[in-house]
Amino acid sequence: MSAFFEVTRELDSQIALELKFNDSCPPHFHSNLELLYVINGEIDININGQVQTLKKGGVSIANSYDIHAYTNPLDARTFVLIIPTALVRSYTAMLRSKVFMTPFIAESRQTKLIYSILQHLHKTKGAESELFSKGCAYSILGVLLDCSTLIDKPAPSSSDFAREILIYIQENYPTPLTIDHLARHFGYNKDYLSRFFNSYLRCGFNRYLNGIRARHAAYLLENGSTNLTEIAFASGFNNYRTFNRAFKQSFAMSPSKYKKRVSEKKLPCFF
Repeated sequence: MSAFFEVTRELDSQIALELKFNDSCPPHFHSNLELLYVINGEIDININGQVQTLKKGGVSIANSYDIHAYTNPLDARTFVLIIPTALVRSYTAMLRSKVFMTPFIAESRQTKLIYSILQHLHKTKGAESELFSKGCAYSILGVLLDCSTLIDKPAPSSSDFAREILIYIQENYPTPLTIDHLARHFGYNKDYLSRFFNSYLRCGFNRYLNGIRARHAAYLLENGSTNLTEIAFASGFNNYRTFNRAFKQSFAMSPSKYKKRVSEKKLPCFF
C-alpha cells in the first residue's frame, strides 16, 4: 500500500484495538497515537525515518503526526492500539516539547506488562466502558514513560518536509501527477526528490502514488461503485493495465477479485 494522511483515523473518537496478522501498512500519519506490540514473529517499522526490526515482545509508539510504516512482516501477529489525543490530553501536552529518544522498545518486563493490558482490553472488546479503555490507555502510556527516555524535540527536520509532500499528493493524486510536477511545485530537483522518497519513505514515487490510487479504488469498490474501468480513471490511473498491477501490489489480489469479495462480504481488514 501507499503513503497517505490517514483520514479514517482522524474520525476515531474512541480508543481502538486491532489484532493483525502479517499486516503491512504504508507510510502514513494522523493526529492520534499509534502503538504496535509484536505478539509473535517480526516486522520492520519505520517511524520518522528511523527503521528497526521489532521481534516478539517489542513495542513501537508513533506520536501525533509521526510518519510511520509497517513492512516485511514475517509470521507477525501484532496488536495495534489507536489512542485519540483528545482522550489523553495530559500525555500529549507533556510531549509538545519532548520526544522519545527512540520510538522502539525491545521485549522487557515493561513490554510484558503492556501486553497483559492489551490482552485484557481485547478480551473485553465491545463490553468495556470508555472510562475503562481510557484507564488502560493511560496505564500503557505510563509504562512507556517509565521505560523510555524523553529528550527535547529537535528543530524542524525532513519529517516536516515529508508531511508537506504527503499532504500535497493526497490532495492531487487523481490528477496526472509526476515527480517532475512535484519537483516544480516544491522547488527541488527531481533526482533529489526521488532519493528522498527512497531513503526516507522507503519506496519509489510511482509505487507510492499508485498505492494511494489503488487505496481510493478499493474505497470506491466498498462504497457501491462497480465499473472497474471508471474506478481506475476516477482514481487517477491513465490505463487499466497499470491500475490492475498497482491494485495487486497493494492488496495481493486483482480488482475483480476484490470486487467479488465486496459482494460476498468477505473482505480483508485493509480499512
